[in-house]
Amino acid sequence: MNRIFQFLETKLMPPLNKMANLRFIRAIMQAGVITVPFTIVGSIFLIINNLPQILPPLAPFFEATILKFSPLYSVVTTMSIGSIAVFYSLATAYYLTDSYRQEDQRLSSFVGAILGLFAFLLTIVQVDITDGAAHLVQETSESAMIYNGVEIGGWISRFSGIGIFIGIIAAVIATQIYRFCMNKNLTIRMPEGVPDGVSKAFASLIPAILIALVMVVINGILAVFHTDLHGLLSQPFEFVKDLTGSWLGIVVIMLLIHLLWAVGVHGTAIIKNSFINPILLVALTENIDGANNIFAGDFTNMYIFLGGAGSTLGLVLLMLLFAKSDQLKVLGRTAILPGIFNINEPVIFGAPIVYNPYLILPFILTPIVSASVAYLATSMQLVNKIITGIPWISPVGIGAFLGSGGDWRAVLIALINLGLSMLIYYPFFKMYDGKLYAEQIASK
Repeated sequence: MNRIFQFLETKLMPPLNKMANLRFIRAIMQAGVITVPFTIVGSIFLIINNLPQILPPLAPFFEATILKFSPLYSVVTTMSIGSIAVFYSLATAYYLTDSYRQEDQRLSSFVGAILGLFAFLLTIVQVDITDGAAHLVQETSESAMIYNGVEIGGWISRFSGIGIFIGIIAAVIATQIYRFCMNKNLTIRMPEGVPDGVSKAFASLIPAILIALVMVVINGILAVFHTDLHGLLSQPFEFVKDLTGSWLGIVVIMLLIHLLWAVGVHGTAIIKNSFINPILLVALTENIDGANNIFAGDFTNMYIFLGGAGSTLGLVLLMLLFAKSDQLKVLGRTAILPGIFNINEPVIFGAPIVYNPYLILPFILTPIVSASVAYLATSMQLVNKIITGIPWISPVGIGAFLGSGGDWRAVLIALINLGLSMLIYYPFFKMYDGKLYAEQIASK
């Protein structure tokens, strides 16, 4: 372990520290921390809504009582986790502008935040250019619809985790345009005596116009090719449909999912939920009819996503048991309950893992190791194939037991993977916790 620490501290951490100190990386990490309350509150209400799946014997009781009010309290989850990209865009622009404000007091962090959100909102509506004219996209499917260019599922789809990466890009673009205008004095100056808030509001007018023009041009160019920024992001991942039949394919899929998560993109939604889940459902149906597909049903939730993407339950347990810094101590206590039910937005955005050089590597490596262990065990028939679907919120071990048709060995594989996740995260967790603890002591 000492050799591992020495390698990480001397070879790996110096370049990662340089990356972590980049201005926009710091802003994104701060944005992740500020979104924690929203993800925790949303997670609590999400668990309440899934109580019948967590405790099936009590399902009739829940359905006759608390679930009758589901449309009322589910709004909390929709407006928190379901709108996380909005918060992320707003906060990224705020903290990035604030960092530049240390050098130029004319900048307003609040104005920067509003401009960042404005730029992100300009990416939401889908427009197509055909026959020499622009048209708002109109589509309807079984699971969602696009009305006047806005994709709606239960809520505006692009406000959720799948919109985070574009939200970050929009925030950075808006902040740079705002800063450029201030540096070049491309602003409207009000006479002396005008309240500061009014002056700053008018000073943002020209930056807002330029941001609108830039985003409209980007949208227009992409609309000619019948796509937009969000659509452009999903195009490279169509090929994952052909990767599900082998160990290497599963590893590639896990790698892509977690690389996207590491930069703030909802990799699970873009790759697994969009492309892989339908294939896994077909594979599960074939298994029920006698086939032996390994990557089928809820393989990921049974063996890999223990606590959520990145198998972060192991990291949360380390925080809960061993953290010295107040930040990770508190996060461990607040994230453990959602983590048990595979909801890990609090830790992904609260540690944060997104854009965090200290935690990105184990976040990417752990699912690959877990997938390999589960694939090997299933291919060697050490554990039953998957023959039934499970709720994605099933706690570690329980989902594996149910999905394998009651095979206790599946529980053992899931617990082994949980232990491996703690082992892989440990050295990185120790370094990150030590850094936070040192900063905590220095600030007192």
